[in-house]
Amino acid sequence: MSVLTNILSTIYATMAVAPFITFILLWFLVYVFLKDKKMTTRLTMDITTIFLIGSVSLMWNRLFQTTFGFWLIVLVLLIAFGMIGGYQTQLKGKADLLKVSRVVWRLSFLGLSTLYVILFLLHVGKNLIFST
Repeated sequence: MSVLTNILSTIYATMAVAPFITFILLWFLVYVFLKDKKMTTRLTMDITTIFLIGSVSLMWNRLFQTTFGFWLIVLVLLIAFGMIGGYQTQLKGKADLLKVSRVVWRLSFLGLSTLYVILFLLHVGKNLIFST
């Protein structure tokens, strides 16, 4: 069991190092099977979000010397889920949890992608400033 865990964690770490490259590779791989660009893009966004969560939380932890990065992302996702679910309940009288989950997950792809770029640039800047 430990060997399987090590293999899976190594694969995850490799794919989380550069989630945009993972996105491109997954997009082409999924497109070969589905032949539908819209569905391929959505599925690839959903998969890449998993890698973005790990990557952004690690970058956050390293930049701010904390261990709270992952839990901060989870907290923001839960708050977004509650706010969008509450808005949908107010608008329609009940919340469709599957739709709310999809919206939050896809918005998290957008937010985490942006945060990934920002944190990457901050890391590069920090290393350039403090290495001299």
